[in-house]
Amino acid sequence: MLDDLGRRGVGRLMVEGGGRVHTAFLAEGLADELRVAVAPMLVGQADAPRFLHPAAFPGGPSRRFHLVDVTALGDVAVLRYQPKRG
Repeated sequence: MLDDLGRRGVGRLMVEGGGRVHTAFLAEGLADELRVAVAPMLVGQADAPRFLHPAAFPGGPSRRFHLVDVTALGDVAVLRYQPKRG
């Protein structure tokens, strides 16, 4: 699908989804930016949806992202991260 979009001239794509979609894109090294919304609520149920599922992510924990921006939207903070280079 991504190759087809590229052939059609799509150079930038925002991907929203659940843990499986996030995991698939990050495990393949396809994300050049992360935006994470932090809301003032606690969700602790064992079966609550997760941002990521177990996977072998490129670079593992040593591949860090750096914080580029923080935006307040009401009582929600939107954190924007990009991978560290070099």
